[in-house]
Amino acid sequence: MSIFAPLSIARQALLAQQRALQVTGQNIANVNTPGYSRQSVVLTSVPPEGDAVGGGVRAGAVLQAVDPFLEARRLASASTLAAATTSRDLLDRIQGTFPVQGAGIGTALQEFFAAANALATSPQDIGTRSDLLQKAETLASQLRASAASLASSQRDVDRQVVQTTRDANQLLTTIASLNANIHAAEVGGATANDLRDARREALLSLAKSLDVHVVEQSDGTTNVYATSGVALVLGSDAATLTTVNGASGSALDGGAVAQIAVQQGNAAVPLPGALGGTLGALLDVRDNTTPAVAADLDSLATTLRDAVNAVQTDPAGRDLDGSVGAAFFAGTGAADLTVALTDPRGIAAARTANPGDNTGAQALLALGDTTFAALADVTLGDFFGGIQAHAGALARTADAQATIEQTVSDTLSAQRDAVSGVSLEEEFTNLIQFQRGFQAASQLIVVSNHMLDDLFSVLQ
Repeated sequence: MSIFAPLSIARQALLAQQRALQVTGQNIANVNTPGYSRQSVVLTSVPPEGDAVGGGVRAGAVLQAVDPFLEARRLASASTLAAATTSRDLLDRIQGTFPVQGAGIGTALQEFFAAANALATSPQDIGTRSDLLQKAETLASQLRASAASLASSQRDVDRQVVQTTRDANQLLTTIASLNANIHAAEVGGATANDLRDARREALLSLAKSLDVHVVEQSDGTTNVYATSGVALVLGSDAATLTTVNGASGSALDGGAVAQIAVQQGNAAVPLPGALGGTLGALLDVRDNTTPAVAADLDSLATTLRDAVNAVQTDPAGRDLDGSVGAAFFAGTGAADLTVALTDPRGIAAARTANPGDNTGAQALLALGDTTFAALADVTLGDFFGGIQAHAGALARTADAQATIEQTVSDTLSAQRDAVSGVSLEEEFTNLIQFQRGFQAASQLIVVSNHMLDDLFSVLQ
């Protein structure tokens, strides 16, 4: 064995321990960096040449502590948590449209029929008649306000769809760019661990917008697909997401709502299937839940309108002037329900020529306890109570689901920290270990140098 071999081994050892110290320092520096994955250097023994004992040690690849199956579960969890959180926030707003206490449709209905009861007691009193008109206007106003709130909520959700689509589109571009950079770096022999961390964080953000399926390729890039199988990212190429207006009049406010599409040349092809994530929750509440609640509200308004108008315009009914009553309510639904009658004398409280007759007022009062086929054979008040209960149940279910998904996400984050997170205690131990290795290699150089000095002194 050459006398210079120990020097070569020491040199290799110094470089290897120095590399290991650099990696340890990188871990310590990024202990609080979100998404950072702990790294470790692979130390390998250099095979011997000839009759040598060995060639020392070599610092090989720098690996990341990453569990791909855990990362896939985190992507899925990010989508479901974002969907649950978005649904909870939106459904809470819908529930707030129908307060259980205070001013609202339920209270206005009760006050309207209370005023009808007062009219049945004093059918000739102008003040009582005026109060009934006022309570009717309050009821119509509450119905209009609730319908407007639902329409406004739907429009706000539609704007969120557009903005979330733009954000997702930017993330797709970022992922494609990172794919290109990672491929270029690793083909050249460099380590792209930090770029891979950045890509994982971008994928996690994208998963919050919509559910995705990620396939890693042998060249270091990742392909990203929507749940329907539509390719969103292929290597360094990213699809372009866009929004186009749907059918006119599809929204509660009479306008159009945005549809999500993939740009293909000059055409925008709708993105099929359930999207998941924030976008999936936004579309579900915008296109299903909100219109369904609005339809129930319209059923309540039109049933109230038709029932009260039927009493008011009964051929036998008479107002204070002895005439057949005119329509009480007008409008096509909750959004435009108004009180058509303006003169309190025009209320047809009687069914005879006798001004003191309260038969018409009694019929109006009886509507409060009447069941209607259009309302699934329940009363007006019970039907509205059902709307409130349904909205509340949706909000509670969404809140419970969000809590569950948050727990799952926290558990996965803890598991990820256990696998990929930086432990300062472990890194400090490594720091001492590699420092001692560096010192030992330095000492080997000192010893080898002394040996060379002794040899040269003999040769002189």
